[in-house]
Amino acid sequence: MAQLICCFLQGVSYEISYPNQTCKKAPLKTPFRPIEIPPDAKLLGKVVLGTNLAPGMGVLINAWAGAVPVLKAKYKLAFTEFGCLPISSQIHVENVGWIFTNFYNLVIGIEDPNEFIPPPSCDKAELQQTENEELKEFLRFII
Repeated sequence: MAQLICCFLQGVSYEISYPNQTCKKAPLKTPFRPIEIPPDAKLLGKVVLGTNLAPGMGVLINAWAGAVPVLKAKYKLAFTEFGCLPISSQIHVENVGWIFTNFYNLVIGIEDPNEFIPPPSCDKAELQQTENEELKEFLRFII
């Protein structure tokens, strides 16, 4: 399985295969979009993940929904009430299908910033002339 590093400021993506010791470098023209609740999203309701019968046994979750007509997409998102941390997203795109994303073991901040630095094997990778279209489409729908 390949690891993908997107360097939005530099406009470059790296697809790294550590078992094969390969690195593909491609242009990245898609703008960075943070994972957030879109301004036009509608609050569907609040639910407790776990239980609220005892302190600390549950997490209050806000469920959101909306659409992106230009992409022919509809979405449902779940974020924590406190801290607004993402829990899950469900996106349906016409002619593509469903894209499900779940977030686990979230931490505040970055534990190891070196995870975002391409390995030395990428230094010699030639920049491909065209943007990775699959990545471009994927990023367009999820972020």
